[in-house]
Amino acid sequence: MVKTPGNRWLILTQYYPPEIGAPQIRLRSVARELKRHGIEVEVLTAIPNYPAGKIFPGYSGRWKIKETIDGVPITRTWVYAGTGKSKLIRLANYLSFTLTALLAALTGPRPDVMFVESQPLSLGLVAVLMKWLRKVPYVYNVPDLQVDVARQMGFMKNRGILRLAWQLENLFLREAWKIATVTHQFIEHFRERGFSREETTFLPNGADTDFLKPRRASQELLDRWGVHGKKVFLYVGTHAYYHGLETLIHAADLLREHPDVVFILVGNGPERARLKEMCGAKRLDNVMFATSPYEEMDQLYSIAYASIATLRNIEVAKGMRLSKVFPSLSCGVPVIYSGFGEAAEMLIANECGLVVEPEKAELLAQAISTLASQSDLRSDLGSKGRILVQKEYSWSAIVERWLSEIGLVEDGQLAKTDAAFPALNGDMKDKELALQ
Repeated sequence: MVKTPGNRWLILTQYYPPEIGAPQIRLRSVARELKRHGIEVEVLTAIPNYPAGKIFPGYSGRWKIKETIDGVPITRTWVYAGTGKSKLIRLANYLSFTLTALLAALTGPRPDVMFVESQPLSLGLVAVLMKWLRKVPYVYNVPDLQVDVARQMGFMKNRGILRLAWQLENLFLREAWKIATVTHQFIEHFRERGFSREETTFLPNGADTDFLKPRRASQELLDRWGVHGKKVFLYVGTHAYYHGLETLIHAADLLREHPDVVFILVGNGPERARLKEMCGAKRLDNVMFATSPYEEMDQLYSIAYASIATLRNIEVAKGMRLSKVFPSLSCGVPVIYSGFGEAAEMLIANECGLVVEPEKAELLAQAISTLASQSDLRSDLGSKGRILVQKEYSWSAIVERWLSEIGLVEDGQLAKTDAAFPALNGDMKDKELALQ
């Protein structure tokens, strides 16, 4: 395999396995696929502490740790472990890793390219400083429009802070060699902000189709949660405010007279305690909360009749494709989606799920009841979902298409020239002038 001048890549992310979450799964998959294409990829990340805000066993008391996952070298640096609703604690968590990651990046071996996760926003500082000081071009990976979400959800009410966040985001985008994002609507969003289609690339969410596939129901999990003979409706992912999971709880309340229907919410997050309190206040016995490692995800979906994904009714949500949709479809499990936008359009167009308006518990309950009573419909939707993911959204297909889009893959092999990679030769002047 021919190596290019851009063959040494460094992925910078605060979140990585053994932590559980959408960024962790996505970036591990991207790293593995880059390595499969012959790219010398390394990861710079934080000492694991998410989502509980506690350092994982075996990692405490150390400033820097080196290990290997999937054959990919991992460097972990110290982070102030803390999450939750306190803005100061979260800020300390973000900035502490940004500082230790910057020191590690500036003093470590120089990569040819950095692939930088945009969350938290402060990591962009590492990217631009590496570009300015060490001439390292970077891909800025934007899975969510975090500044827009913060504004629309009221998380940032101070106009000065909002303006600063917007200016920083613009700086990080402007200095990037490429912007990678997860939906076509996000690409259009960046085009409206002055970034060309050539600069903005499509790197959607997906699934590991070899691991996540239809399986026989796990007897161990059926026993663990006592759900033999039940139709399990599964939510897997972060319990965050913008997901609007109280809609699911209200729907479960409306379906309490359906003894065959149960709900299992797997994951963690700032809203989990409040949601459990809601269930307690309503005395719901058809809702369970659980945690589970990623290695168990295929078994989780093996006991699911369907999965549920919810979003609040906010403008920015219309451009989202929730990552939790793809593992479910990959396992042949249909999705009931409470939301608008690209994910809803994809499910409808490919006939692999049911879609209802967001924040409408009555409509969600009706969709759940409809699917629970029609096993043939459930099987048909699930089969079509598996076919869709195998064809379009396996990580191997996604990353190969993306590498081809940015000009680094020809016929499945790394490109033989760096013609599509002007940043490696320091030829960024024309781009910078065009964006001024």
